[in-house]
Amino acid sequence: MSRTDSLAWLQENGGPIIRYLLATEPNRGKADLAALKRRLLATGTVRYWLKCLTGRTRFNEIHGSKDTCFENAMGKLSLFGLGPGMGDLDNRCKPYMVWLRKNLKGRKRDIIDGFLCTVVASMLARAGYVRVSMIRQTILRRLEVIYAFVKKRDYSIYANKKEFRKVPRAFAYYPIVRPDLYPRGDFALPWIYDILAFRALYTSASDVGTKEKIDAIISYIMQPAYQKLHDGYGVVCTAKNRYNVMGWNVWLPDYSNMHIDDLKMSCFVQRVELLSDFGPVESDRWFNGSVESLQRYATRRGTYVFPKQYIKETRNSYFVTGAHMGLGENRRRKSAYEIESTYWMMRIMKRWKNESKG
Repeated sequence: MSRTDSLAWLQENGGPIIRYLLATEPNRGKADLAALKRRLLATGTVRYWLKCLTGRTRFNEIHGSKDTCFENAMGKLSLFGLGPGMGDLDNRCKPYMVWLRKNLKGRKRDIIDGFLCTVVASMLARAGYVRVSMIRQTILRRLEVIYAFVKKRDYSIYANKKEFRKVPRAFAYYPIVRPDLYPRGDFALPWIYDILAFRALYTSASDVGTKEKIDAIISYIMQPAYQKLHDGYGVVCTAKNRYNVMGWNVWLPDYSNMHIDDLKMSCFVQRVELLSDFGPVESDRWFNGSVESLQRYATRRGTYVFPKQYIKETRNSYFVTGAHMGLGENRRRKSAYEIESTYWMMRIMKRWKNESKG
């Protein structure tokens, strides 16, 4: 099935969310976008996730697994295509922008503060607020910090544990990340949230320099040496003799060595689609092998049906782990997985170098 045929099939069979997303594709003709937008905003799914933007900004109300955590609600709404000026999204985002502005002003920050600012700025950027000066500058700062480190091609990120005192026994399994990699809360390694933000910046940036820096970061994370780093990076020092496990490195599922039902495969499709917009993936072995592996799930008529683990929709789970891949289709119907799988594959194939061979 060609891309044109896939679009037509999805337009005929998809629900309000997918139909709206299709209408926002480039060169989609004279679709009544206003009417499609009204239907999108009227769906129970969209109304639910809008209500999950509570405006509360404590740590576990910004970052966490609950649907009401900012990162999950904002991630989900951006997945549906919501952005500035749609419904009451702007008003619901204001408390988070106020929080971000306050936390960026001058006060001494540690790595936890820096992490939370990255989460908020990244999710707002993903939802279309990347042109807001405060958000754009936050992301550009992260880009400079990370690029300054990755351009060295240094993967020796761990310190000698014997040099640190009073490390909790519960952290014995984890290596300690070198403290010089996060002075003043500026973590020099990319979090998955950074990649979400860089994608928004990448697709909206006109200057070659910004894209080249992002490409350098993408190339860094796709190297085997990076993927062999400890899952979640390891332990960081947040104060004298005080430690936290970091987490949220840019992990790429090794599809060839993992069973379909392995829990970590839940982010497989999400990661492939996320990276599909970046230039370095066009010649990357992991990316091209991943796309080829997904093509095995094509049906005879050219649609796709992925394993359910690949496009999960699980309440109170992290968006960035691929736990919220649903696009509003009624999953009690068998066709829902075919519709959503086909949409995700269309998104991936949009940029894949061998699309013309499909």
